[in-house]
Amino acid sequence: MAHVHGSKKMTEAAAEAAEMARSHGSMMGPMMAGMMGPGPHGPMMPNNPGSHAMKAVAAGAGGGLVRRLSRHPLLMFGLGVAAGILVYKYRKEIIAAAVSVGEKGKDVVLQAKESLEDIVAETREEGESGS
Repeated sequence: MAHVHGSKKMTEAAAEAAEMARSHGSMMGPMMAGMMGPGPHGPMMPNNPGSHAMKAVAAGAGGGLVRRLSRHPLLMFGLGVAAGILVYKYRKEIIAAAVSVGEKGKDVVLQAKESLEDIVAETREEGESGS
């Protein structure tokens, strides 16, 4: 059997989610609440037990890796240095891309303004001809 980091944590999270699902009732609860709609005092089932299980498993899977990596200061320093080198190496391309995005944004705003002015002019013409 392969050794998996965090498998105990994921198993505990899944067990907790299953217990929460059992405490909220059967899995038919959310389906029945969806079919019957909210009652006079709100929905029949306030929480979906299935979503709790998915959230618990996802939190157990990703959280451990990030936490483990952040505990190694030399690794974090190395990642920062690598990011700095890449930003420095490609700084001209990054600046050019940012300027290009800014110019495209200005063009979009000008086109929207012209389109709005055309619509307003057409509406005024229709209003004058209809009167």
